[in-house]
Amino acid sequence: MKNYKSILLLAFTLALASCATNYEEEKSVLLSKPESTDLVNQFDAEKQQEEIYKADEAAKAEEAKVAAAAAKKSKKEKTKVVKETKTEVATKAPAAPVAKAADAPKVSIAKVLALPAGYPEEYKAYDAKSKEAWAKFNPVFYQGEQSIMAVTYLGVTAGYITIMSKEVVALNGKQAFHYYARFKSSDSYRYFYWLDDKLDSYVEKETFLPMKYSLVQREKKQNVDDLQLFDFKKMMTYNWYKRVKEGSNKDEKGEAMIPSLAQDSFSALQFVRGLPLIKGDKYELPVITRGKFWILKVEVMGEESTTVNGKDTQAIKIKAETNFPGVLKKSGDINFWYGTDPERRLLKFQAKIKLGSLYGEVVEYKPGIKVQ
Repeated sequence: MKNYKSILLLAFTLALASCATNYEEEKSVLLSKPESTDLVNQFDAEKQQEEIYKADEAAKAEEAKVAAAAAKKSKKEKTKVVKETKTEVATKAPAAPVAKAADAPKVSIAKVLALPAGYPEEYKAYDAKSKEAWAKFNPVFYQGEQSIMAVTYLGVTAGYITIMSKEVVALNGKQAFHYYARFKSSDSYRYFYWLDDKLDSYVEKETFLPMKYSLVQREKKQNVDDLQLFDFKKMMTYNWYKRVKEGSNKDEKGEAMIPSLAQDSFSALQFVRGLPLIKGDKYELPVITRGKFWILKVEVMGEESTTVNGKDTQAIKIKAETNFPGVLKKSGDINFWYGTDPERRLLKFQAKIKLGSLYGEVVEYKPGIKVQ
């Protein structure tokens, strides 16, 4: 249970111990200090990713070759067909109007539902519940968007989290949304505990399914690198994990079959933004962490007035519950407050931990440009 706890806890707690400092000073350090070098390169991740998709690329090349041959063979026939078609068009009724862009599916997940051999029956049950959420989902991605959230623990500012929507990038021949987060504790607390962690999530633009996820933790007591790659054609995830900690080092990798409509543990937070968030709505989503999956249950509590950065704001309250298959106990609940505006930006959160609760709220927001 401990090893696979929700990133919704991890992403906003990450062992943020405690610290007190002026926000403007901390923000300056947060945005200017260079990111630490990660250990993921030791996995030779790019080579591994190339090997994983090599077969798919070969198949695409063969398909292109066959298509070219077919096109060449039918070239003469096409000329004849065009002539015949021109004659027929004159006598036919007007064609039906072409559907508008708005009538098209919000995301293209139909091709993902071609399940591979050996796909577990229990996964099909998870897929059935996930489809209820996907049927209402509409991606939200504002390129250049940036939020800075202050995190407090026991009434003291513990650190700051920067969440960004970076540029759309090409990954494995596909367009991908790039979500990024960085967690940094106060430099003034470094003698007690310090951390500087970053997280990257790449989600395919067409399907909004995760492609690549990496978490790099640089902390006083440990260095951790967690890399995950996803292949939804095969319904597989490939993960590498390295931890350097006195007396407890780890260096492991693995692979596993996954549910067809899963998210990584950071893209799940962005997925929620794309739901209608109507009071009473409930959703269930499988989330992948290091080759294992757990179920994220989301319940929309409704709109309420709350205080964010000293201002009264209308927000939509969400209750997120994490559950692990085969385990009755919950790992924890987190409350989130999203904006009622079209951006559905995350405004604040509250997460219970072993000793007390962590609170976070937006202290600075920079809007981005919506990507269709």
